[in-house]
Amino acid sequence: MKKFIVLMLIIFFVFFVSGCVKQEPQADKDLSSTELNNIYDLVNSGEYNKSIQIYMSDLPGNLWPTSPVSKPELSKLIEKAPMAKSIDKVSIELNWQGPDADGWYTLTLDSSSYLKIRYYSSLKKLELKAYLDSTDTLRFVVVEEGYFVFNKNIRVDTINVYPVSGKFSFYFLAPSKNDPNKMNKFGLTLSWDDISITCLSQFNNIGILTGSMGLYMTYVDYDQNINVNNKLMANFTSSVNGADTTDPILIISGTKDSDGDPTTDGYDNFDLELPLADLLGT
Repeated sequence: MKKFIVLMLIIFFVFFVSGCVKQEPQADKDLSSTELNNIYDLVNSGEYNKSIQIYMSDLPGNLWPTSPVSKPELSKLIEKAPMAKSIDKVSIELNWQGPDADGWYTLTLDSSSYLKIRYYSSLKKLELKAYLDSTDTLRFVVVEEGYFVFNKNIRVDTINVYPVSGKFSFYFLAPSKNDPNKMNKFGLTLSWDDISITCLSQFNNIGILTGSMGLYMTYVDYDQNINVNNKLMANFTSSVNGADTTDPILIISGTKDSDGDPTTDGYDNFDLELPLADLLGT
């Protein structure tokens, strides 16, 4: 009888412990070539990319016109985010490799550039990493990384998809002049959580991400002894006024870095109204 009770206690303990162990979500490792290509299209040309451009390029340009973050070359590259280099699928067949042990699929863009993606159906979460080597022509490397938690499972449906939560970073890396083994780094990170999308009825129902967001800057320059990592530059809330009109206005308000220089301190409040017709190029 005692042996039976002890055995039952052991069984109960095993089930109890196993039930308390947190199961980590597993990345999808059965993505087909068609699904990978669809995800690539979503990453490369999803309509939410326009919102990312507005908040990472147009917004800084209006808040700090003379700041390093508003340099024209940075803005032009961010306009192409979140894929600064794309492949014409009409002429080139996308050749995906993977998944590896951690669930990453890799698309080689050229001999020194690549895109990696990993997707979790259970979380509706897409992670990406991109390394775009332009050292031969432009003397810098572009690194993109982040994640998007979508409003639906993109393996099932990619229509009217947008990221309700996410984080996206865009960095320039260039060798230090004094020490070529070290890489100077400059870029931005946009983060958001539990946001919505506002569709503009007079502009083909393009969706604009609206809600609470944060904009961060990284500025590491070994030649000038600058080391700023992920400094909060703006914390704001956005909304659209006149979404059904021909002149919708993006209203953004919050706090911002006073001068746009990540090496100095100080914040102040701001209210900004941006005509979306101008930002959308219409």
